[in-house]
Amino acid sequence: MCTKLGIQQRPAFGAMIETPAAALSVPAIAQHVDFLCVGTNDLTQYTLAAGRDNPTVNRYFRDTHSSLLRLLDIIVADAREMPLTLCGELAGREEMLPQLLAIGFRSFSVAPPLIPGAKELIRSLRIAPTTR
Repeated sequence: MCTKLGIQQRPAFGAMIETPAAALSVPAIAQHVDFLCVGTNDLTQYTLAAGRDNPTVNRYFRDTHSSLLRLLDIIVADAREMPLTLCGELAGREEMLPQLLAIGFRSFSVAPPLIPGAKELIRSLRIAPTTR
């Protein structure tokens, strides 16, 4: 198919991990993709059954909840050496970067204005290597 389109090499193919079911299925999903990206906004919403934009339940939307952090740990462990990026509001929260780095995330997708502060913070940290 790529040669019909004049493409020498197919583009990388990835998957978003945005539901608890996807988080717990990373080994199966990883067999079919080149990289993974964890969408923390949706993953938090579906894990806690609380939408951040819904005023009746948004007080329950906590992207630092222990169940979400446990899922993130499982995702990193199951992704092994596959390229893995964390995106969503959580990825840009400087107070969480040390914990996210300790879990094993090494790639973050953040809003452009947050990049300088995140880079400075990350450069100042000394994180022990993961034992995975």
